[in-house]
Formats: sequence, structure tokens, C-alpha cells
Amino acid sequence: MTLINYLNRVHFAENVLEEALWAELDRRTGQTAFLLSTANGFDSDLGERLKAGLPKKMRIVTCNVSGDIPSEAEARQVASRFAGQGGGVLVAFGRGYVINLAKAARLLASHDTRLARFAESEGGAARITRPLPDLIAVPTLQGFVAGFNGLAAIRLDDGTMIDLASPVLAPTVTIGDPSVALSEPVSVQAGSGVEAVTLCIEALLSPNYNPPANGIALDGLNRGLQALSSLSNRPDPAARRELMAACMNAALVQQKGLGLAHAITGSLCAESEMPLNKPAIKRLLLPRLLDFYALNGALARSPLMDAMGFTNPCDTVKAISRTLRDLPLPATLSDLGITADLVARASARAARHRVLSNSPCRPVLADIQTLLTAIL
Repeated sequence: MTLINYLNRVHFAENVLEEALWAELDRRTGQTAFLLSTANGFDSDLGERLKAGLPKKMRIVTCNVSGDIPSEAEARQVASRFAGQGGGVLVAFGRGYVINLAKAARLLASHDTRLARFAESEGGAARITRPLPDLIAVPTLQGFVAGFNGLAAIRLDDGTMIDLASPVLAPTVTIGDPSVALSEPVSVQAGSGVEAVTLCIEALLSPNYNPPANGIALDGLNRGLQALSSLSNRPDPAARRELMAACMNAALVQQKGLGLAHAITGSLCAESEMPLNKPAIKRLLLPRLLDFYALNGALARSPLMDAMGFTNPCDTVKAISRTLRDLPLPATLSDLGITADLVARASARAARHRVLSNSPCRPVLADIQTLLTAIL
């Protein structure tokens, strides 16, 4: 059985891409398929496989996008072109940037207003009142979490960053085919594993009550830690499947609420003038966060302790730190181009972040500055 109904329709199996895409588009006969990706995405092996899964009688329109951070301007351009082609179904494939851009574009295509009105901090989810065009996401490993959730960080025209967050923004259909990740380098595998482990840990530590999400997070954490401990450049289908499964679990548990790692990483990205490597930041940040939680008594008797099988919180922190320590990712924030000035600005922003209430204990500005300074 390859179909999972949780937040959206999910096809998850080896070599399911062409069959699943054809089946989903064939049931939308008469619509236009609006394909969204980067130029490299269209020219890649994944792009060729995706084209092979398109119904021959369906009208196809392609749209190249570029960049690293989804922007309101580019989303508006995509939405305008999509509407000009008569609408239809969006098919976004590739990295998380492309899929998140598609989320914003389908919002603009159905609501004639600025994206700022939909900011989560302003209660924007309640303003999504019209049906959105269908979105089929075909993520690579770097876009796997984005392919399952209703979240997207967008840079507005005035340069500010906002979060969009609503279940209706989740792709209508996600096609998860581990075979598309067989050639991913170890650094990409490591980054994806760090993202999955961090999201699962934050879900397990969140004070919000959601037993099904806890179960999914426990499974995702186990798969993520195993994947990080067995990274390889060899094309190992089973290993890629387990890593993608961990990422899928991590995306699903975000409905329990994001935490401090998201707040700090997002704040660094929002204050930075250049794109930052989020997984690399979280790999450095997570052990320090767990230390902070342990010192404040927030790890004791938590589901995370049960998952790791330790009775001493320090043992849990050490075990996770060992797994993350030797990953092929930058060793300090400075190696990522992050300066002390950027840390100061991002710390102040993170201290005001709405998701801090989802953490097991709430830090103050000085705590966040200390966490970041230690890995600078």
C-alpha cells in the first residue's frame, strides 16, 4: 500500500514517480498542468522522469524559477502566469524553495491581496477563505519536509520575512520516491537527517498534547538517527528510503508546533542578506539547546528520554551530540558567514518569536545570545 491519508494524499514507494504522477494528473483531465522548477531541475534526471509521467493528452506549461529564498515578487510572477494560462494544477518539483514558492503562488492566484495579510503572526490563516488550486509536490531530499507541510517562509517586497502557516497550504498530493535521492551527496543526506531529527525532537519536547504526533516523532527520530549514523556515497536504496521516511515523519509532526531551533534558525535567515544553510545551523544548535533544556529540568521524564532509553538527561544530550559531531557540515557559525552582529540582531528577533511557547522552557534574550555565541 503506497497511499497515506494524513494531511494530504501521499504516494511513497520506490520508483513510483511516473505511475503516481500520471494517475494524479489523469484524474484531472481537462486541466492544464503548470510545471514549476529551476532550470537545473527541468534538465535533471528527475525532470526527465517527471516528463515521462505526464499524460500525453494533457496541456503542459513550464515555468522556470531561480533563487534560494521564496519571495513575494517571484510568487506574484508565478501566480500571474498561472492565471494567464487559465489556472489548472500546479506541479512543483525539486528543492524546498520551489515547493514553498508554489504554496505562496497558489495563495496569490486565489486571493487578490498582498502576502503580508497571510502572515501567521497576524492570524493570516483565517484570511484564507477561497479554494486554492491543486498542488502536486515532487520533492527531492532537500525538499522533502516542505513537500508535506503547510508552512513556508517568504521574503516580502519590503525585505521582511514572514511565515505562512495553514493546513490548506499543504500540497494536495505529495509523491515521495526514494529513488530520486540515490545520487544525493553525503552533505545533503546529512542536512536532511539533521532537519528530520531536530523536528522530531522538538515535537517530542513540545508541551502541546498530541499523542499520534508523539508516536510519529518517535519513529522519525529513530529512523533519522540511524540514517545519520550510516551515511554513504554509495547508491543505497534502503538507506535513502529510511532517510526519506524520517523526513516524512518530521514534516507530519510539525502540526504539534515548531520550537526554539526553528525560531533561532529562521531569525538568522531573516536577518541575513545572504542565504544560509539551515541544516548546518541546526546541527550546531541542537546540542546546545538540549543542554539548555537539561539544565532547566525540561528533559527529565520527557518522551525524548523514553525514546533514547536513558534515565539521565546528560546521557541523552551526549548521545545525540555524538551522532551530530562528525557530520560533513560546517563546524561553526562563522564558517557559514555568520557574524557577531548578525547573531545579536537574530537573537533579539528570536526572543520575540511566537513559537517560543512551544518549547519545554522559555528562554530569554540572554539565553539565546549565549547559545549562539557558543557556536560562533
